[in-house]
Amino acid sequence: MWFIVYLGFILGIEIITKIQIYIFNSTNTQSIYPLYVAGEFFFLLQVFLEALKAIRKYFILITIVTFCIFVEALILLFINNDASTGYGKIFSHLTIVCLSAFTLIKNLKNIEMANPFLIVYAALFLYYSASIFLFLLMNQLTNTTITIWSMNNVLASILYGCSLYSFYRLKKL
Repeated sequence: MWFIVYLGFILGIEIITKIQIYIFNSTNTQSIYPLYVAGEFFFLLQVFLEALKAIRKYFILITIVTFCIFVEALILLFINNDASTGYGKIFSHLTIVCLSAFTLIKNLKNIEMANPFLIVYAALFLYYSASIFLFLLMNQLTNTTITIWSMNNVLASILYGCSLYSFYRLKKL
């Protein structure tokens, strides 16, 4: 359930970004960044908590950390006019990578049971691991290094393709 909410959230962020760019002719979409980072963190951690069958009291902790990530990005947006210079995104991605790796390892122990989301956890691990390095290099990337940004798009496409495949497999079960 939470994974569908996550995918809907990402779709909504993409639609808002396109509306800002093409309808309002905005050249800066930084205003969406705090919501994107906090929402991505919150929804994916809910996916992992559900997959790991963790106790619900972690929900409060995740909500507090999500709020802190949102506030940090919002403050940086107002002070520096650049919300991406903080530590929230790195913390978010490191947490997602660690939880996706833990979920993968835990699910690989029970490989006999058919888990259609195993490929999604692997794609999440791959995408967010690569995104950490891209985010750390962001200030050094220019238009001449478009290949690196293309790799990020390829990894995102792999993640969404794996998601579609998993939903297809769920439909067949």
